[in-house]
Amino acid sequence: EWLEASGEGKIYSWSVQRRPEPAFAIAFVTLAEGPTILTNIVDADLESIAINQSVKLKYETRDEQPVPVFSPS
Repeated sequence: EWLEASGEGKIYSWSVQRRPEPAFAIAFVTLAEGPTILTNIVDADLESIAINQSVKLKYETRDEQPVPVFSPS
C-alpha cells in the first residue's frame, strides 16, 4: 500500500564528503513514518549537522529528474 509521507525526519547517521570539491553531506534520514533512506543534506552548515537533528524534505533537479534531499527544519 502506498502512503503519503509527511516529509519530516531525523538524521540517523551522516558523513561529510570533502573530495571532490565542493564538500557535501550524505546521511541516513529516518522518516517520521519509520523508514530510513539514504539522501543528501542541503542548505546546512556542514559543521553543525548532528544525529537526531530534525530535517524536512526538499527536491532538487538532477539530470532533469526530481531527487529527494533534506534540509534542517
